[in-house]
Amino acid sequence: MTQRPVIGVGVPVWLGANFVGETLQSVLNQRDVNLQILVSIDGADEESARACRPFMSDARVRIFVQPHRIGWAGNSTLVLARLSEGADFVCVQPHDDWIEPNYLAALLDAAQCHPDAAVVFSDMIGFGTREGYVSQDSVTGTQMERQFLLLTRHYNAIAYRGLMRVSAFSRIPPIPNNRHDNFACDTVWMARLARNGELIRVPNALYHKRYHANSTHAEWARWSPNQKLTAWTSHCVDMLSEAFTVARSRAERSQLTAAARGRLFLSTVELGPFVAEIRSMSPVRQWQLRSVFDASAAARSVASTFDCAPSWP
Repeated sequence: MTQRPVIGVGVPVWLGANFVGETLQSVLNQRDVNLQILVSIDGADEESARACRPFMSDARVRIFVQPHRIGWAGNSTLVLARLSEGADFVCVQPHDDWIEPNYLAALLDAAQCHPDAAVVFSDMIGFGTREGYVSQDSVTGTQMERQFLLLTRHYNAIAYRGLMRVSAFSRIPPIPNNRHDNFACDTVWMARLARNGELIRVPNALYHKRYHANSTHAEWARWSPNQKLTAWTSHCVDMLSEAFTVARSRAERSQLTAAARGRLFLSTVELGPFVAEIRSMSPVRQWQLRSVFDASAAARSVASTFDCAPSWP
């Protein structure tokens, strides 16, 4: 009998003692998959470590405590990198969410049906302080088409929680950091993954995302309007920078720049968590953001013409 591919599940944890037990149990309840599970406690968080230790009785589970805080982006990168050394597929499982028992098996089946996919992902159901059904369309086509779709139609990083093919994951830089509390770094990282393959949706709600007052998203919501607009502008520039890596001409760079500028001002579709702040900007504030964006975009465009990093179909 052929052995099922190895799936590495990384669980980055920080102040997750109240939730991580439910999360880990849902991972261990996965059916018809070959699992390795790596839990990484992000620094001195004894309560979370204590909540995780009982799960070490399962041989599939390993737990590490980081000597100091490295943040959610760094902790996610670490678990994925370690797991990728011995797995065929990897995924991030945030410490406060949970998954249906057939989640990974369904994603694995979809990945095997779509050999060009870099990641496959399911729809989500939100619960807690915010409820609702959350979905994201597949991102397909050429490299250029995929980046254009991400710029114009996508914000929610649902695919970040999906099943990633190690052969695609290992060919991109780590999850990026930024100086805005790593705002939307997972969305930018999806653009990186899209360089190397399609993002394929499984149209079933198999993932449950918890919204609560102490989450990173809740922290972003408490920022001042100026913090929100500054972070959003930086995010749009970062998305454009990722898209530039696949542009092969000045015309394509111009097309991508226009798409990213539309993203900044929500010209075609409402994206992201700061719609109210963007819609209520004064003309002067719009001009300021446009100036910052255009200067940054021009600099990234020039830099991209000298980028010698390899590009994959």
